[in-house]
Amino acid sequence: MKQLIFPFLVGLACQTIANAQDSGFSEEMITAAELSNYERTSTFAEVLSVVDALQASSELLHRETLVTSLEGKNVPLLVLADPPIRTPEAARDSGKLVVYIQGNIHGGEIEGKEASLIAMREILLGDKKHFLENQIVLFLPVYNSDGNDQMTDDSRPSQEMSPLLAGQRSAHGYDLNRDGMIIDTIETAALYENVIQRWDPDLFVDLHTTNGTWHGYSLTYAPSYHTAGDAAPSDYTSEVMLPAIRQSVKEKFNLDFNWYGGFDYRDWPPTELRTYHHAPRYLTNNMGLRNRMAILSETFAHDRFYKRVHAANAFVNEILEYSNAHASEIREINRQADMRVVEQIELSAGSYQNGVQFEMVALEEPLDLLSYKYIPYIADDGSQKFVRSSEIVEIKGVQNFNAFEAVKSATVPVAYVFPADFEVLAAKLGQHGVEVSRLGQDQEFSGESFRVTEIEKQNFVQNNHRNSRLLGSFESEVKSFSAGDYYVAMNNRLANLIFYLLEPEADDGLAYWNLFDDYLERELENSTSAKYPVFKVLAR
Repeated sequence: MKQLIFPFLVGLACQTIANAQDSGFSEEMITAAELSNYERTSTFAEVLSVVDALQASSELLHRETLVTSLEGKNVPLLVLADPPIRTPEAARDSGKLVVYIQGNIHGGEIEGKEASLIAMREILLGDKKHFLENQIVLFLPVYNSDGNDQMTDDSRPSQEMSPLLAGQRSAHGYDLNRDGMIIDTIETAALYENVIQRWDPDLFVDLHTTNGTWHGYSLTYAPSYHTAGDAAPSDYTSEVMLPAIRQSVKEKFNLDFNWYGGFDYRDWPPTELRTYHHAPRYLTNNMGLRNRMAILSETFAHDRFYKRVHAANAFVNEILEYSNAHASEIREINRQADMRVVEQIELSAGSYQNGVQFEMVALEEPLDLLSYKYIPYIADDGSQKFVRSSEIVEIKGVQNFNAFEAVKSATVPVAYVFPADFEVLAAKLGQHGVEVSRLGQDQEFSGESFRVTEIEKQNFVQNNHRNSRLLGSFESEVKSFSAGDYYVAMNNRLANLIFYLLEPEADDGLAYWNLFDDYLERELENSTSAKYPVFKVLAR
């Protein structure tokens, strides 16, 4: 008997060793979440430990630093490519699609961080190497590095102690996912400089966790809401890519994914699902103004931690499966949008309008919504209340408010001009990647000025701002500017972004974020009106 068992054990041991060698995984490559049986999430140092192990084991991983945080953390940006890619120039020369995936922009929303580490391991050393056939994948597992490490047991109570400790939503008082327009933080400035402008990703994926409505999905998603941007990249994402990914996830993993949104359970059963705000302060929406595709992902806070990581990982894998198979198509849609924006400026600038304020509208096709069932009852005080049951039900024909229409528009100019005193504005545009030049001589322009009659302040604070609405009207004018004043031409692919940033009535532009308040308030002290300092050139 012993003679039979011994060869069997030796064979089993050899096979185990061989499998371990084939997998290429060492203990250092396993995440803190996995090693703890999903009882805790990774610290920043533990993320770096996994990244170090992967980098030491694969030449296909190139590492850069996105930013050094205020607490001195060097935040890694990881570039996965086969053959290896070290520079954006080499990426462009390769002709491959560039996909960027970030996690942990909110320090307590931890699933994207863990899922990104797992996905990198599977791509570099597991069974997902084919993802790099037609694309280059950039991962930023931890965007909010300082918030990630401020772990407490009450930062995400909706996650029901799964895990017990999680980081803080903000970074030193700022919500990094509300900073896409004004760029108050070093993280946003670094993202634009070192990822968006440097690598120019065709597809941007932002991984979150929702603590809102108790829907019945494992994960919900949204495209970039393009608003003033070219519609094609967003429409392709929402109408073609995401439905295909939803179907593949259901077939492979039996997970239900669908549109992001919330509803009012007090009107049970719900008749409407409404998404979040269209504003480009949110990074995914900002990409729509840049003619690029973007996806917002939201796992479900009340699922257990391991389920949230699984859903996020499945989503990342299926996005990359899809983008690898359709790389040329995605690139072509984005490039066509670039050309379309430039062509429209060259042919029609000064004579057509684009939206500056928007309202949410329903898609034509209603949604069959999965939701936990709510049960109404009469409380002791006579009021009607609701209790959530454990049953998930499908509610047919729910209106899906996941689109936006313009309710106010403005003329798109040939260029914008503003005085040399506004160097802060020039620098802000530069952070967005907008080219700003200076007039070489005194020059006269024909166009429009906006006369401000009132600055209407919001009655709440948002990301340390009390945002402004400028009230007034446009008036035709021929205006003289001096050598050294700033000139922003619109004949480039970022024209829609420039327009939204600089229009005085844009509902998420730089005026909304108080950039002009000091100047305008001084002007209004001694007058009933003041001219908005950015002039619109309407004639060539």
